[in-house]
Amino acid sequence: MEKKINNILFLTNSKGEQMVFRVLFTYHSDRFGKDYAVFYNEKDENHLLAFSYDKNLTLSKVTNSEESKELEAALHRFDEEQDKKG
Repeated sequence: MEKKINNILFLTNSKGEQMVFRVLFTYHSDRFGKDYAVFYNEKDENHLLAFSYDKNLTLSKVTNSEESKELEAALHRFDEEQDKKG
């Protein structure tokens, strides 16, 4: 189950525990014609989730391996930009 409030995503896992994720960054892919959001878990910043989303902010899982590769590259660029900022 998911619930979105501004830049926060609440997910309930199979154990019934609620996890809180915040938007790390968003980007648009011209190649796939989609918008994506990458979220991080507040309790474990290494736990990342990525979804595509539409104009209604409906999230969809990324299942295409080419999209996944592009997401990894976008995350790498984001990390590099953050390192440059200090």
